[in-house]
Amino acid sequence: MSVRRTAVTIASPHHRVLCGRLDEDSRYRTVRSGGTTDWVMCVTVAGRGRFRSPGHPDLLAGPERITLVEPGTAHDYGTDRETGTWSLRWAHLDPPAGWLPLLDWPVAAPGIRQVDVDATVRARVVQALDRAVSARRAGLRRNTLFAMNAVEEALLWCDTRNSRETVLDPRLLAVLEHVGETVEQPHTVASLARIGGLSPSRLAHLASAQLGTSLMSHVDRQRMDLARQLLTVTDLPVATIAARTGFTDPLYFSRRFRAATSLSPTAFRTREHGRGAAG
Repeated sequence: MSVRRTAVTIASPHHRVLCGRLDEDSRYRTVRSGGTTDWVMCVTVAGRGRFRSPGHPDLLAGPERITLVEPGTAHDYGTDRETGTWSLRWAHLDPPAGWLPLLDWPVAAPGIRQVDVDATVRARVVQALDRAVSARRAGLRRNTLFAMNAVEEALLWCDTRNSRETVLDPRLLAVLEHVGETVEQPHTVASLARIGGLSPSRLAHLASAQLGTSLMSHVDRQRMDLARQLLTVTDLPVATIAARTGFTDPLYFSRRFRAATSLSPTAFRTREHGRGAAG
């Protein structure tokens, strides 16, 4: 087998992320005996890769598993011979300090970390990395910042499946995404259960166990958060804000808002606009 020895890719302080795509056959192999000075993330889209750490069995990386190699870790990775193909997205990361908690994945071998993902999360990660690639190639002003934002989003999606933290059931995650995109709709536990493919009782139990509150309490919290934002940064009428946050009756919205904030919507807006003027 021929060995492709690639140059170490280093992300400088001004270029903290480098991303790309690879579609390789069974001959693909990269050996870095001294590791790299940055983190390396590999996301399998199709086929399967394998990672070799000295003195340890090969680690396989199919579409269900994302791999992260720590700086300074000697590694040897390439296409899994049995599968014969490996399509992946890769990223070299020189992370700012705020990203480090997002890299605290379970250790699969010395210096190599892996997190298991479902198809939905993998798709979100790939989409984010593809945006990072496009941003760097488009020559946009501040393209590095665009790329960093996209990679951070990818890491945040990985974090939702990090077994070191509370991992949300993917069906509940689909429901929460739907709520975030359609907060103005008249949601019920039953309607949201259909989104997640669950019975209402099962969804209610999952939400209580994993969110620490009831599902509808979570929905109400998202609505109130959006209402506070709209009251603070827009001059939209209260009735319009009520409709945009899922309330058909402005008076009922005002009562719920007062219960959540101890202020009427108008009083809240006056206070927040006053703070802005004072700043």
